[in-house]
Amino acid sequence: MSASAVTSEAILFFDHRGISKSMLYSDFEAILDGMVGVPEFADKEVRGAYCLVNGHLRVRALVLFTIDFDEDGMADTTWNVPLRHLAEHGAQGPDMGAGPIRLACRSQCPVAWHQDQLWDPGMKPGANDFIAIRDLIRERGPKMGLEVADDMEPVAPSAAPPVLPTITPDDEDTRKQDDEERVRLARIIKELRLRVQTLENSQSEEVGKLRYAAQQKEEILNAQLEKVLGQFKALKAQSGALREQNDSLKAQVMSLNKSLEEQTLQSASQGSELEVLTEQYKLALEQRLEEERAKLSEEIHAKEMDVLTRDDLISQQKEEIAELKRNQTREASSGAQKVLEKLEDLGLSFIAFHPGAGHISIPAEQIAEYMENPVAFAARKCLVTEDHYRAWLAHYENPVCQVSAGMEGQVCGKRVIRVEVPNQFKPGVSDRNANRCPNCRNDSAIDNVLKFR
Repeated sequence: MSASAVTSEAILFFDHRGISKSMLYSDFEAILDGMVGVPEFADKEVRGAYCLVNGHLRVRALVLFTIDFDEDGMADTTWNVPLRHLAEHGAQGPDMGAGPIRLACRSQCPVAWHQDQLWDPGMKPGANDFIAIRDLIRERGPKMGLEVADDMEPVAPSAAPPVLPTITPDDEDTRKQDDEERVRLARIIKELRLRVQTLENSQSEEVGKLRYAAQQKEEILNAQLEKVLGQFKALKAQSGALREQNDSLKAQVMSLNKSLEEQTLQSASQGSELEVLTEQYKLALEQRLEEERAKLSEEIHAKEMDVLTRDDLISQQKEEIAELKRNQTREASSGAQKVLEKLEDLGLSFIAFHPGAGHISIPAEQIAEYMENPVAFAARKCLVTEDHYRAWLAHYENPVCQVSAGMEGQVCGKRVIRVEVPNQFKPGVSDRNANRCPNCRNDSAIDNVLKFR
């Protein structure tokens, strides 16, 4: 049987060290059907590769996918990537020994909504995933059970071809060598383009994740700052009230002292008994003032402690209320969740379209979260916050200049260049065009771009 008529399907799994496990596609189908589990992949997202191999153990098509395993090592039951379809319609990839392969990965996915479940290969010197796959298929193909053509023989260096009686002209040999060199250079250029595209996609994802984490951290810090400012204002107001009360008490003490001094001067002539009574009265009054000061100090300290604990109690009560609401919502939606899971078991997929995020595949367990706030769900897919996504959506639907026109509530309203990607949109910058405002010079370059669009 010829090598072209013999094909086999293999599944390879990767970890941080390289290829960690290999099997036939039939064994992988048993894993997907839940008949067997893979304990070493428990509670992990694993990178896999679907390989279509000919009879000479050369890879003809390659699909790089990801799959989740639960805590027991069982594959995700909602996983539905069509490996054979993607392998059949994949774009051209590098030459792995039998001509350019058909490749489906994150950078070139023929079905857009499966892009998030694919990954890009590494092509660094010394860590090239294509070379690792090629070498493993050659070395372990027969042991794995891959079919081998009858005419396959070990590759050995061939002797130089005999010299034919008819000598080929030099220019024809040169033309053939030039054609072969052009084909080789074209393949190298395609491989380099694929490598550049994977690196750009990886860098873009990393930048988006960092920007999203920075926005979340900024929002948390702003909320904490507002809370601290509120506590400071409350304490400042209470401190002012206590200071006024203290000043009032000091005025009363001074008034009493003055009154006592006047009474002492008036009663000086009445004898020593009156002086003794006056001294006793002063002592009693000072003792009473000290008691009042101590009492006020305790009240001030108690109020300060109340201020410090009040916000904690309020936040705790809010969390309890939110937990009660979540429990009620979870109980109310449990019936609907079972229906959605049955529909998903029957093969139905829930797909929604949002500008900037494209077609989003929604698992059944995330339907309730999506229905609660579709905009926030789409924002997470775009790696931006909800407020950032809403601002970009307003700009995407109506790309006009937001610079104030001078009158209250009115903006410039001139057309600006629309930003197509949410995480590239900068609020206050991308939706403004200072050159189109009355106080700025006219920008003919932007006019030409908008006319062309």
